[in-house]
Amino acid sequence: MNYSDAIPNANSTPTGGLAAFGTVPTAPEFTPLPPAIYTARVQKGEYTTTKAGVECYRLKFEVTEGEQKGKTVIRTFWFSPKALPYTQRDLALFGLITSTALLSPFPEAGREYVVRLMVALQRGDDGIERNDIKSTTIVRVVESPAAAFMLPNPNEGGPK
Repeated sequence: MNYSDAIPNANSTPTGGLAAFGTVPTAPEFTPLPPAIYTARVQKGEYTTTKAGVECYRLKFEVTEGEQKGKTVIRTFWFSPKALPYTQRDLALFGLITSTALLSPFPEAGREYVVRLMVALQRGDDGIERNDIKSTTIVRVVESPAAAFMLPNPNEGGPK
């Protein structure tokens, strides 16, 4: 039996936990994306509520091209009476037209939405700059052929 891994090596550099504090590079300060038009993909969409209990739907986008590639930006859609008509219009682009669709995983398995985002900067009352997605255009929807193998067919398998 090999016990060499049972006792941590005193000469090794810790990779996490309190022992690693101060030994890793500090993360850069958060900065919003510069105002521009970006090609991105939808990473995730989800119905949620804010800390104050306000209902909303959030779409998280990942920039897929250019200098900002890999960075993310979020668009929040509100369900308040004043915002609801705009929320319905904008989410319909993605086929999110029912409450059932809003509560289901998005994007669906095997489907990728590639979009063009017009991103602006907005300064809040607190003086902090945040990204504001002014418009979203779907460039293409990519259907993965593997999707047919990802979800079970209700007519396959199981007891008869």
